[in-house]
Amino acid sequence: MKVYIIYATTEGHTRKVVKTLGDALSKLNHEVAFYDVGSEQERLAIAKFDKVMVAGSVHNGKHQEALNLFVFANKDELKKRKTLFLSVSMAAAFDDSRSDAERYVREFEESTNWKPSSHLLVAGAIKHSNYGYYEEASLQYGDLTGHAFSELKEDRIFTDWPAVIANVSQFICE
Repeated sequence: MKVYIIYATTEGHTRKVVKTLGDALSKLNHEVAFYDVGSEQERLAIAKFDKVMVAGSVHNGKHQEALNLFVFANKDELKKRKTLFLSVSMAAAFDDSRSDAERYVREFEESTNWKPSSHLLVAGAIKHSNYGYYEEASLQYGDLTGHAFSELKEDRIFTDWPAVIANVSQFICE
């Protein structure tokens, strides 16, 4: 199976997610190619792939603009393939904010006029060591205000790797 993973990353965690998934799929003898929409690397033709995964992270309630533009511009080709949209967010990390994570996916679908075959909510990461005042304030007073800030005080990865790999493997095998 030829799999194309198209992604956007802001702090690097989404890149880590897709690279981990690519490694897992390669071990299962799938051919995997990556495209970072924020880079200047050559984009491969979507038509060359059996399945396509699109991944982006949420910051301040929105996925990356570059990802929105890429998907909007390529939606006709994406609609011809089995696709999985991975939405990486902190809202996906907590039961009481999963509805926000689902809303981010719906808003992405509406803004791009593209509905993937399926989507997967992926819990993100906190990287205080990379944050400035704005990012810290956004974390403390944003969608996750219902959580004790102490829960989010240290650098931490919330991603459930086995669950994400299992869900993606199921998508690939369908």
